[in-house]
Amino acid sequence: MEHAILHLLYARFWTRALQRIGRIGVTEPFKGLFTQGMVTHETYRAGDGSWLSPDQVRREGDDWIHVESGQPVTTGRVEKMSKSKKNVVDPDAIIDRYGADAVRWFMLSDSPPERDLEWSIGGIEGAARFVQRVWRLASTAQESDGDDAALHKKVHKTIAAVEQALEQLQFNKAVAALYELTTAIEKAKPSSSRAEAVKALVLLVAPMAPHLAEEAWAALGGSGLVADQPWPTHDPKLLVDDEVTVAVQVNGKLRETLTAPRGATREALEQMALGADKIARLLDGSTPRKVIVVPDRLVNIVL
Repeated sequence: MEHAILHLLYARFWTRALQRIGRIGVTEPFKGLFTQGMVTHETYRAGDGSWLSPDQVRREGDDWIHVESGQPVTTGRVEKMSKSKKNVVDPDAIIDRYGADAVRWFMLSDSPPERDLEWSIGGIEGAARFVQRVWRLASTAQESDGDDAALHKKVHKTIAAVEQALEQLQFNKAVAALYELTTAIEKAKPSSSRAEAVKALVLLVAPMAPHLAEEAWAALGGSGLVADQPWPTHDPKLLVDDEVTVAVQVNGKLRETLTAPRGATREALEQMALGADKIARLLDGSTPRKVIVVPDRLVNIVL
């Protein structure tokens, strides 16, 4: 990361220098500098005070042990990776075991890019499991009849969410939206909507897991490279929910939640709330003194 920043500063320096002497007549090559966070890792020290690398220690319960000597290890702060403190993880070994896409996916998913990222084997393993989930969906996908309106809407919401997150460099939010879509596809029954959802998932994953996306695209029978495919589009009409969740309170305390059509009348919401089994048991035949209704949001029953 430091090298990237230095290159940008170097470019800015020479652009300004050449502008001053009239060699070039263009403005700054970029509008602003986005500084990424550092990749960090816990530090370890042997009994003699020497630094130990992560592959020289192992965890036993709540303690860390030096692999070679079996002696206790002192753990230090989580700091940026550096050779001097040996808290560097060999990327080749990680990539060989989990694949480049899993590494990339973890780094994008764990935190916003402007914040520091603490390296975690558990995080890498979770990313690797996600890669396998997407591959299973692509390799076992099959065309089926029937529509799934809920899944179709979920796909369009995800496309909009991922597009917005990428434009704002909020990669972790894009990843979170793709996790949700993957779970929704896994739970859905076979349908034409499910098959289309898998294709959309592969296209949306492609910028962050390109190797996985190309293999999955081929498994789906897609023509050409996934990198050459147009970015999926969403229907703005499908971003609006037809249903809302309404909280039902009794004397100001939450007792139930209801799913109601968006825009339902006050009378309809009141009837739904009073007719709910849990609320009926609480009322036990008594008549409320007052029912306060906030459309699409709340029903408060005052006894």
